[in-house]
Amino acid sequence: MNLEWRIIDTGEREGSFNTAIDVALLESVGNNESKPAIVMTEWKPTVSLGNSQSYFLDVDEKACKKHNVQVVRRRSGGQAVFLDNNYFVFSVIAKPDMFPKDLTLLRKWFCNMVVEMLTDYDVPVEFYQPDNIVIRNGDKFRTIGNSGQVITSKAIAVHGSVRYSLKNLDVMTDVLKVNGQKLQQFEDEIKDILGDVTSHNPNIAKKDLKTAFVTHFAEKYSAKYIRDNLKDSEIDKINAIASDLTKNVAREDRYKSRGVCYFFLNGQNLVPSLQQFLPYNTPSLWQESVVQIERDENGI
Repeated sequence: MNLEWRIIDTGEREGSFNTAIDVALLESVGNNESKPAIVMTEWKPTVSLGNSQSYFLDVDEKACKKHNVQVVRRRSGGQAVFLDNNYFVFSVIAKPDMFPKDLTLLRKWFCNMVVEMLTDYDVPVEFYQPDNIVIRNGDKFRTIGNSGQVITSKAIAVHGSVRYSLKNLDVMTDVLKVNGQKLQQFEDEIKDILGDVTSHNPNIAKKDLKTAFVTHFAEKYSAKYIRDNLKDSEIDKINAIASDLTKNVAREDRYKSRGVCYFFLNGQNLVPSLQQFLPYNTPSLWQESVVQIERDENGI
């Protein structure tokens, strides 16, 4: 790769701001206004919905207001995720020629970087198609991370999250639903299929994961990097996009339930009691990851 990359650590922000960063930098990287970037974000409690996911079937609006949880609808496909400061969240944004050409290979490339990083810290993870990072115990799986993509003709953003700690599980099960079904009564089953970093190595600080990801990326791809901040012009653009991501979050009635990202592996629901509500969920297709932002002036 042998390019100079921007390393941007935003500090804690609203979920809408963090979601909009990828969209804004996609445009600036694609238009040669910015160098490629690795972005690491800290999240205030947020539900992030997939681009074509039902707000009404998969989000408890009253619970979100009670817990002060923001809801955003991201540009990429997939299922709902709950993010807060117990997650390590990051993006890699660059021109298309910096990435594998095939979506399957792109997902595997990105997830395997995270797998190698966590393995160095004695967290026993592995890649599970199409875009999951799991902890396996025989035939039993715990999900600990995943990836998503936003793809335009000029640039690609690959983003991922890793569960650092299982704190606030009660908030997650209150604000999310699966096909209209509330989740609190299934909390023990849900906890049983969720992995986290600190359970395997409590001595890892989240800042260590950030440093390790950048170092691992730089060593593997001979990449040079500079520590950087978002420019004022970028922040203005991000804020404008963020407003649209929240304003239109409940815009559609026609979408189907997609459930919760962490509960599915290759389409199969891992939580036995929830299989009656949503037993199978088709993994995201290539088309769900392609967004022609340059034709979409409203950001939606």
